[in-house]
Amino acid sequence: MGWNSPRLAAAGGAGRCSFRPAGWRSPPVTWQRAPERGGAGSGGGGAEFGGATSGLGASPRLLPPSSSSAGPGPAAPFPSPEGGFGGAMSDLGDWFRSIPLITRYWFAGSIAVPLVGKLGLVSPVYLFLWPDAFINRFQIWRPITATFFFPVGPGTGFLYLVNLYFLYQYSSRLETGAFDGRPADYMFMLLFNWICIVITGLAMDMQLLMIPLIMSVLYVWAQLNRDMIVSFWFGTRFKACYLPWVILGFNYIIGGSVINELIGNLVGHLYFFLMFKYPMDLGGRNFLSTPQFLYRWLPNRRGGVSGFGVPPASMRRAAEDQQGGGRHNWGQA
Repeated sequence: MGWNSPRLAAAGGAGRCSFRPAGWRSPPVTWQRAPERGGAGSGGGGAEFGGATSGLGASPRLLPPSSSSAGPGPAAPFPSPEGGFGGAMSDLGDWFRSIPLITRYWFAGSIAVPLVGKLGLVSPVYLFLWPDAFINRFQIWRPITATFFFPVGPGTGFLYLVNLYFLYQYSSRLETGAFDGRPADYMFMLLFNWICIVITGLAMDMQLLMIPLIMSVLYVWAQLNRDMIVSFWFGTRFKACYLPWVILGFNYIIGGSVINELIGNLVGHLYFFLMFKYPMDLGGRNFLSTPQFLYRWLPNRRGGVSGFGVPPASMRRAAEDQQGGGRHNWGQA
């Protein structure tokens, strides 16, 4: 029996029709207008698809063939649900694009490189920082891959996710706070901390550099916002200046080591002392300054060129309110 073009035939009065291909003998699939709700004058009537109310007004609803059907009818043209997987992916993409520029690439690399190692696309032995391979065999990529790589497994997955959260949270806050509109200065801070951590890693045979770099950024944020009250797990609240040491103890409990966190805190303190504490509080010279090529690569997004180490206007106002040589309340507006 050949398949002819479908035809619509009247089936039981107004508002009811049957969709039946020519020559097809099974009971037709019927379209029937759903009864209005709330009376004739109500404007809130809706149509139903499969029992779920949708805001389609007077749209028809699909009625399946009766159970006594002799055979299957044509496939019913159900619409795809709104949103769904495509909507979720769109929301995820919008969230990712909302992350500040430098933090976004750092965050993406910290996911991509461990994933490459986990899937076996590149052997993890080429991603660690090994002094002999770096110095004697000129495998110069190792300090970079060791910064992004983390061996994710049943025993380390939770520690990895916690530090990935710290990366996203505090790098974003620092990039959009004290370094807002000054991506070159923020990049220089990361490069300075990274170089110090690489040198320390080579001297102390540290194979992974992800946690020290994250902790160095967290330390700088905590010192610039030292009087801010932060909340940690189980409802504990304390000043932000204690946060790096609380996290050091927390990571010791779940990871069993404090060397990475300690190195990160010390490097972060070195940067904060040379950039903020010594020149601003103690009246010393500024030993660190952002190279001009970084300004050309990542120009400031606000009018004027601010010198590196000069805090934003809100920080300067807080510093001017201090009497004598007291500490600066960097985190206060």
